[in-house]
Amino acid sequence: MSKSTALKKSATTGRFVTKPLGKGKATKFAKVEGVTTNSKSAKTLKTYSDRGLKGDALRSAITGTFINKKGK
Repeated sequence: MSKSTALKKSATTGRFVTKPLGKGKATKFAKVEGVTTNSKSAKTLKTYSDRGLKGDALRSAITGTFINKKGK
């Protein structure tokens, strides 16, 4: 099974269609930019990934972990 590398354009808007980066590509970009994760961030990401969360659900769960709770 191979990935399609052809450029695609949306028929309705005429703009190029892009997909979100996968975990592997995001890791490669982070290495190039010199961005690293601390142990808390890495543990949080692994925990939610192991639960099967993907995409927006995963991003929301990670964001919720690092937001300060009001009133506490």
